[in-house]
Amino acid sequence: MNSYQENPVVQQRKWWILIAVSMFTFMSTLDGSIVNIALPTISSDMGVPMNQAEWVVSVYLMIVCACLLLFGKVGDSWGKIKVFRLGMLIFIIGSLLCGFNHSLAFLLFARVVQAIGASMTMATNTGIITEVFPMSERGRALGMIGAFVSLGSIAGPGLGGVILAHFSWPFIFWINVPVGILTMIAGEKVLPKDITMSHDSIDKNGFVLFSIAIISFFGGIFLGQERGFLTWLPLLLVGIALVAFIVFLRVEARVSKPLITFGIFRNKIFTMSLITALLIFSANFFVNVVIPFTCKVPEA
Repeated sequence: MNSYQENPVVQQRKWWILIAVSMFTFMSTLDGSIVNIALPTISSDMGVPMNQAEWVVSVYLMIVCACLLLFGKVGDSWGKIKVFRLGMLIFIIGSLLCGFNHSLAFLLFARVVQAIGASMTMATNTGIITEVFPMSERGRALGMIGAFVSLGSIAGPGLGGVILAHFSWPFIFWINVPVGILTMIAGEKVLPKDITMSHDSIDKNGFVLFSIAIISFFGGIFLGQERGFLTWLPLLLVGIALVAFIVFLRVEARVSKPLITFGIFRNKIFTMSLITALLIFSANFFVNVVIPFTCKVPEA
């Protein structure tokens, strides 16, 4: 069969597939906000300044953002479900490592591992749902995915506060392990095998340039908060980001199989939808970052 929509077994399981994909989508976005509430506790427990503890949140979001285009393309080439399953495993391993209180450097390394897994699932979840659901039900299914993304972002501070009130901060990461394993087991039973693979080559140069642009830009912003935005290092990083992004645009315009086709932005509805989503998530995360510093969270 050339389509999941022609497979009666897949169509019988499509809502279970949606639940499995949505659960891991929820966990991935949850970990972008749940750590905010624990930053004062992590800073005190590890004996590091607050500005260094903030990198626990920042590095996760930076790596997720930098890898999304790559894993989206890898999913198209090698199979979205294969990438999604591997991403679940990597995310669980990263969550387990995050709870071991060795040092800030080790925690940041574990967050990078966790972010790579989260990026793999985020880059492929909507593609899986789009292929599984027919056009008549696709809007409702994608709406549910969007709802779980928003729920993950909103629930993070509240759930993190509940965990910190009764347990130590590593449990905000370890809670992902049993839930993730159960979701993986459910996914193994309901997720079908990949049938849509293009086997296209991956634009490695585009990925490197895009990653440099994202990491340098946000690294410059975060360091600018610590050192001042007019100091040499933040300015250098922002300059590198601008150069890398300009080169990225030129490279993508020349390669036959780019990471992103800029012609899609000619669709005004699509472009405005992205801008609206950007503003909504920016507003949500601004609040999530500020909340932990407005009240003291009781420690275990």
